[in-house]
Amino acid sequence: MTQPPLAIPRDLPSAAVAYAGVGIRVFRVRPDKAPFANCVRCRRPTEQRPNPFYIEHRPEECRCAARTCHGFHAATTDVDLVRQWWTEQPDANIGAPCVLNGWAVLDIDPRHGGNQSLAVLEQRVGVLPGTVMQLTGGDGLHILYRTPGVSLPGTLGPGLDVKHNGYILLAPSVHASGTRYRWFGSGRFRQPELIWPAVLTPRQRRAA
Repeated sequence: MTQPPLAIPRDLPSAAVAYAGVGIRVFRVRPDKAPFANCVRCRRPTEQRPNPFYIEHRPEECRCAARTCHGFHAATTDVDLVRQWWTEQPDANIGAPCVLNGWAVLDIDPRHGGNQSLAVLEQRVGVLPGTVMQLTGGDGLHILYRTPGVSLPGTLGPGLDVKHNGYILLAPSVHASGTRYRWFGSGRFRQPELIWPAVLTPRQRRAA
C-alpha cells in the first residue's frame, strides 16, 4: 500500500525521527558531508587529537559492537536510537543510504555541468520519467527511483552522478551554501514508485 506523503518538520532532530518512523534508514552526517565515526577505535588520530586506541580497518570489519559506527553502515529505523543521536548532535545533517532504502538516485550538480550532461543524456535516451525529486540546496537536484537490483555506474557524465551504493542528505539538511535541502513541489516526502529507467541500466546487466 502506498504511504501518504510525509510532512517534514523544519528542525533536524524531528525530521530525522519522522523519516525513521516511516521506515527510512538514517544516520548523522557532519557539515562537510562526512559521516560520524562513533567508536573510539574508529576515530582516526590527528596531531591535535591523538588516539592510541585507533585500529585501521574497513567498516564491515569493525568489531566494536557499537550500533552507531561507520556512517551509513549504522543507518537505522530505530526511532529511539535516532532520537538519541540527534539529542546528542541536534545540528547533524540527515544522511540516508540509497540502496539500503531501496533507492537509486540521479544527482545533478550544475556547478560541474550537470544540467548540460542531463540535456545530452535525454537527447540520447529520451526524457526521463517523472518521479520524486529533491532540491539539494546548492542549486542541484536529486531524482529518486527504486533500485533496479543490479549494479549501476557511478556517473553518467560531468556533474551527473549515480548514488546507489552511497548515500544522500535529506531535507531539511543544510547545504554548505547555507541553504536547506527540500523536497520538490509541496515539500513533502514520498517514496519513489518508479524503478530506475532501463535505458540507464548497463546493457549487459539488464533483466531479461
